[in-house]
Amino acid sequence: MTVPTLRTERLLLRGLVQEDAPVVAAELNNYEISKWLTVVPYPYTLADAEWFIGENLAGRMLARIIWHGEVFVGVMSLDKELGYWLAQDAWGQGYATEAADAVVGHHFASNDVDAIGSSHFVENKASRNVLTKLGFVDIGPHVHFSKARDAEVPGRSMELTRARWEAQQGA
Repeated sequence: MTVPTLRTERLLLRGLVQEDAPVVAAELNNYEISKWLTVVPYPYTLADAEWFIGENLAGRMLARIIWHGEVFVGVMSLDKELGYWLAQDAWGQGYATEAADAVVGHHFASNDVDAIGSSHFVENKASRNVLTKLGFVDIGPHVHFSKARDAEVPGRSMELTRARWEAQQGA
């Protein structure tokens, strides 16, 4: 399955290719990033990145790599739920909200779904802020196992309904 390329005012979001493996591996081999994710091990190797990209190329995952010009920003996916991570140098610049807005908009326009889920670890206030800006609402607690932390971590589940999204977009 080909992942459609999306463009925003500042960003290019495209499907992953094997040539992206070195930059993905380098960034995810940063505990300050991987500790916020559930399925990402730490340390994170080139082989891990190659496997992840292979899963995307085979259509078993639907992630996009995010670029601002020639600068790597992060990765965002929307399979069962919206998930994302950014390179540490990209934090605090509005990239996650901008990219997620494009991905969510495309998803609602292209699919007959009533809602999108997402989640965040309770400690990850930045991720919660991104989801809240997009219109996600908290629907309750959960606990996820974090491979990088090798521990159960409390989190919050969130949901964005099509009706809420359309109301925010003025549709």
